[in-house]
Amino acid sequence: MDAQQISAIADEIAAGRRTRKVMDIAAACSGLSEADAYKVQFAVHDKLTAGGADKMAGWKIALTLPAQYEPLRLSGPVFAGIYQSGIRQSGAVFESGYPIKPGIEPELVARMAKDAPAGAAPYTADSIRAYVANLYCGMELVDNRYADVTKMTGPARIADDVLQAACVVGTEIPGWQKLDFPNLKGRSLLDGKQLASGAGTAVMGSALISLAWLANALNKHGMHLKAGDLILTGSVHPPAFLPGTGVARTEFEGLGGTEITIG
Repeated sequence: MDAQQISAIADEIAAGRRTRKVMDIAAACSGLSEADAYKVQFAVHDKLTAGGADKMAGWKIALTLPAQYEPLRLSGPVFAGIYQSGIRQSGAVFESGYPIKPGIEPELVARMAKDAPAGAAPYTADSIRAYVANLYCGMELVDNRYADVTKMTGPARIADDVLQAACVVGTEIPGWQKLDFPNLKGRSLLDGKQLASGAGTAVMGSALISLAWLANALNKHGMHLKAGDLILTGSVHPPAFLPGTGVARTEFEGLGGTEITIG
């Protein structure tokens, strides 16, 4: 796929994202390869941040298990961008109409202390620790903003930032370096009723493994994690799409949580 075709698809996605209305981009993205999907994603980032309209604030990691990425015919987990306009603190209120079809995921959010450029060796779960400043209980708010999500291929989802809507930052975790990441337990609730739950093993085995994976994946694309970036490290369960409005909460057992109100 040539640069002109990639730019045209990115234009369509960016235009749809700006309207905050239901998007019908499945046909436009149907022929994308995984490699071209990332080219489209990066072009969308450029278009949505052009002229200072927004800026990139970090990254998300998604589809961290084979049972999630294999049905979409993807080679492995994927990543996508987070925009400054999508950063929220716990307690945020989302007014009626946006997200269109919201879902929530419990995720650890990392704030990077320093840049993680390509080096002599790939990053590992152990080596990436030194690049993390803070770790928080967090929530990814996703949005099924499509006319028919079943027609959205894996590459199509990559092109449109894998349903990303917001990164909500909750309780800071002191002494996070000592966490038993694989055995963390997280869950999602709406008005106190549990919707879904899962363990830290669902995040490539550990949130630090997924963070190292992201650092290496970005390096392969000629980019890198930067100081100050916020990273959604991956969810302990698939998106819990909300059956209605109310107070949505994600939490990690013994650590704290994150709340938003969906109007």
